[in-house]
Amino acid sequence: MRFLIILFSILVAGLNAAGQDELLSGLYFSSHEVIPDNRTSLNLTPSGPFRFPDGFTIEMNANFRNGDGYFGYIFRIIGDQNTNIDLVSRQFSTPNFYLVLKDKVLITFNWKDIPDGGFNKWIKIKFSINTRESKIAVTFNGKKQESIIAGITGLRNFNVVFGACRINSFLNTDVAQMALKDIRILDAKSKLVNEWKLSKHAQNLVYDEINHAEALVENPIWNIDSHVKWRKIKELKIDSLHGIAKDESTGRAFFIDNHAVYIFSTKTSKIDTIEVVSGSPSSVMGTQILYNKSTDELWSYSFTQNAVSKFSFKTKTWSFNQKSYAEPDFWHHNKFFSPIDSSLITLFGYGHYTYKSIIHRYAKNLNQWQIIDRFGQIEPRYLSSCGFLNNKEMLIFGGYGSKSGRQELSPEFYYDLYSLNLTDYSFKKLWTLDPPEKPFVPCEALIPDQKEGIFYTLLYNRINYVSSLRLAKFGIEKNEYQPFNDSIPYSFLDTKSWCTLFLDQKTTQLVAITTHNSQVSLYSMAYPPLLPENVYQLVPFHTRWYFGMIGGLLLIGIISISTIFIKKRKNRDKKKRLYELVEHPNIAAIEPIDRKTVSSIFFMGGFQIYDSKGRNITSAFSPTLKHLFLFIFLHTIKNEKGISSAKLDEVLWFDKSGDSARNNRNVNISKLRSILEDLGGVEVVNENSFWKIQMDLTIFCDYCEALRLLRKANSSGLSEIEIKQLIALLSFGELLPAIQTDWMDEFKSRFANETIDGLSSLFNLKEVWTNISLRYHLAECILVYDPLNDEAFAVKCSVLYNLGKKGMAKNLYDSFCKEYKKALGIDYAILFNDTIK
Repeated sequence: MRFLIILFSILVAGLNAAGQDELLSGLYFSSHEVIPDNRTSLNLTPSGPFRFPDGFTIEMNANFRNGDGYFGYIFRIIGDQNTNIDLVSRQFSTPNFYLVLKDKVLITFNWKDIPDGGFNKWIKIKFSINTRESKIAVTFNGKKQESIIAGITGLRNFNVVFGACRINSFLNTDVAQMALKDIRILDAKSKLVNEWKLSKHAQNLVYDEINHAEALVENPIWNIDSHVKWRKIKELKIDSLHGIAKDESTGRAFFIDNHAVYIFSTKTSKIDTIEVVSGSPSSVMGTQILYNKSTDELWSYSFTQNAVSKFSFKTKTWSFNQKSYAEPDFWHHNKFFSPIDSSLITLFGYGHYTYKSIIHRYAKNLNQWQIIDRFGQIEPRYLSSCGFLNNKEMLIFGGYGSKSGRQELSPEFYYDLYSLNLTDYSFKKLWTLDPPEKPFVPCEALIPDQKEGIFYTLLYNRINYVSSLRLAKFGIEKNEYQPFNDSIPYSFLDTKSWCTLFLDQKTTQLVAITTHNSQVSLYSMAYPPLLPENVYQLVPFHTRWYFGMIGGLLLIGIISISTIFIKKRKNRDKKKRLYELVEHPNIAAIEPIDRKTVSSIFFMGGFQIYDSKGRNITSAFSPTLKHLFLFIFLHTIKNEKGISSAKLDEVLWFDKSGDSARNNRNVNISKLRSILEDLGGVEVVNENSFWKIQMDLTIFCDYCEALRLLRKANSSGLSEIEIKQLIALLSFGELLPAIQTDWMDEFKSRFANETIDGLSSLFNLKEVWTNISLRYHLAECILVYDPLNDEAFAVKCSVLYNLGKKGMAKNLYDSFCKEYKKALGIDYAILFNDTIK
């Protein structure tokens, strides 16, 4: 009976999930920008062809992006396994779209023929085939063309594939640069048979809304997933970074140093630089700069001066001209312009061992600071979060401080929510959370959604230097919150780090900004954010036989009770046979992969390079050339723009003078280019004063392939074959073990973290949980990079125990506990019996 109740609850949850509104929809097809193996395919008929003796219609919405000009398949329909009907796109040479039957072009369209057509627009496409009348028709946004063609009368069965086609005899990897959504299949009488919205989805499957038919997807990029995961959109290094400001209404972020203002656009991901003609920001350290929308100025302020340094975008000047910077008394305070009177307001802060409950108000008509102390209304604090609930009220959440304001007297984390009246600056407490298991503070900004009664902010632990930012939503009326799954890496030091969050009103995306010293990173996530359970489809079932299923389950329960005594005896015999099967099992080995020795670059296990003729040319790289190549290559992979000449000289020729370092660099780059000519498809180029490596798709690099698989594991998961390929790649050994330098440590640490995160994410896949060998090998692989990873250790220990290798499991447990105590100085807290569960 308990089983029936649990199953009934799951089915009800499935019905509720299926009834939720869809948000974004669309499947993004990877095309010529990636190698053929990684291009996207959507097969609507993986279990067998559609049967339409009289013909059928396909409707879809397609969005074409401006790309590289190659042609590509929108769909390929295969009739009776011998007749291909293809809709193909060719972006820049006419015709731009054409329909092909076998090798004959039937219908063509140009962009100018399509009403309201163009790149980055959703276009309604309709394809119809009438086999009785031998007619085929294609419609773009209502513009229809038709063709009568002999040879299709007898077609009955149809396979339908979008993008890359993996069906034998009809293979193709030329994919149109497009996204698709709302694919509908109608029969000859225009009855809707199937509908794939291409929004919610399973791992590599997606189910239609009518009959829950299964479609198979390879290499998918789902638009709705942008609501679940953060995407890094920019990484900068700005020496002498003075402050950051943001303009939510236009999606701009401003980065200020002593010489320039850098303006980043979230829409284009480009940066404009405005060189400062004269003046400087206020003489204070910290991020005390913000954008004044009403005057279109940047304001930089100091609490010790009754004036504000203003930057004019027209004259490119600051109104102050001071070069010395004093340490502020209000680190990590909140700041905003009042919507009531446009005065500059700041809240709280920390400095000189004291937390503050002070409000500063700078009224531009008075040109002086007004100080309002709210010690009796709210505990002194810093690291709080604030955001406008409306034009008269602001929400203030959390922070860190002490009731007395003194740092030495029991400082604590605050988990309270206040409203601030912007008319009289009085506080009203709304609620307090129970302290969480892991402490946190919010970023400086929160984003209210008054309609939903919630707000969003980023959380992190200020105690740890190596931390992470995690988005969470909180109730405004209720003291409850829900963290989201994905996180952003964040290194926190009080006076060296800062983070914020804003809702870009132009692109409707959340934008997070983090700084640490001179490093600046920007991330984005589509709004509103979603949990994975809001995105992934459950295994579907037909609602029309839902209650029949429940009745059937009850009947099964009755039958089970009546037969339980008969089965007991059989189970005793089965247990004996089952014990014999698992007592001496073998864990299937991962098959090694043969290393390609033509046009290949290997980093795993050691540095090796093979040229276009398969010759090992590793010995041609002197230590200096090897370091030069790796330094440029790894930075190119990291940030796509490469590395500056100044940084090359600083790291590789630090002992040389400026001219000597430049000469050494030029000579060695010439030598490197000469060697890479034999490799073919790889060259060193200089773009915008940055050195980078350009590499053709014909070149194989095991490090790049491993990174691709790891990042795919984190985003959409891997197939069983891909998991085995990844483990085989990593099994060749450590990343560049012979290169032991300070600059290499960063890349090795980053790769180790990506490896651990990527492999750990695979434990949740069905392919892994149903394959005990894969679980074991994944755990072993993680333990190579993190010997104290308790999740991987528990998986390995559990696998050994449940395979009957109980002694090996216990020895592994004892050894792990010993190493854990040796490394961390504390006992491993989980008992053996709990570990093997």
